[in-house]
Amino acid sequence: MEKTYSQNDFGNMAHVYNTTRRGYGDEVYPYIKFLLKTKSIKTLDLGCGTGISTRELQQHGFNVIGLDKDESMIAVAEEHGSDIAYIISGVNKLPFEDETFDVVTAFTAFHWFNNEESLKEIRRILKPNGLFVSVLKGNQQDEESKNFRDEYMNILAKYAGPKFDTTQNHFDHEAMTKIGFKDLSETSFLLDEYYSVSDALLLMKSLSIWNLVPEGSRQNFLDEMETFYRDNLVNGKVLRKRQLYVLYAYKE
Repeated sequence: MEKTYSQNDFGNMAHVYNTTRRGYGDEVYPYIKFLLKTKSIKTLDLGCGTGISTRELQQHGFNVIGLDKDESMIAVAEEHGSDIAYIISGVNKLPFEDETFDVVTAFTAFHWFNNEESLKEIRRILKPNGLFVSVLKGNQQDEESKNFRDEYMNILAKYAGPKFDTTQNHFDHEAMTKIGFKDLSETSFLLDEYYSVSDALLLMKSLSIWNLVPEGSRQNFLDEMETFYRDNLVNGKVLRKRQLYVLYAYKE
């Protein structure tokens, strides 16, 4: 039987996730402020995980609450000792009054709840003309990165199966359009990330595909990834050329 991946499995790797996942750079946050149609910036960060994006939002001046359905991820977020409030909840039934937030964000999380039920809740808690922003961290599509990107994706598909990439749901606009979001648009930013080989391998264990790799094949998977990374080092580091895909829309 084909194994399916559940978002609930993230809690088992919360500390690995927190150690190896990187932030989103300095360009996307001023851009979100630019998109806002109000000076108020009361913000809800959905699928916040261990609070990486939530803390960065706060650092850029947003009045932010973090929300995730996984207690273990929230526990790690709270270990950072900031004054950010974190809520344990699914997106399909948000524990907030109507028209509470100016902006709702989702950083590399929207693919888990891009559905009518959850989007109705997001729309409900947004103020009139409120902004919804989804940011997905993917691979740069430039020609220079093509060989690295293709080989990387081929190894993942070899061990996790051809349908491992659930992040493609980020780009599906059907539900958003259906329930009444307007001025839906997309843009993107570039971001380079550098890892040691050991950290790059540890990062793999924080990704959803890790749960799709059969347990008996995991060491072979890591061995092949290590060879691939070592064959493609840039100044002694693994270079991941990332693209931040930003999808945004307003409440009608």
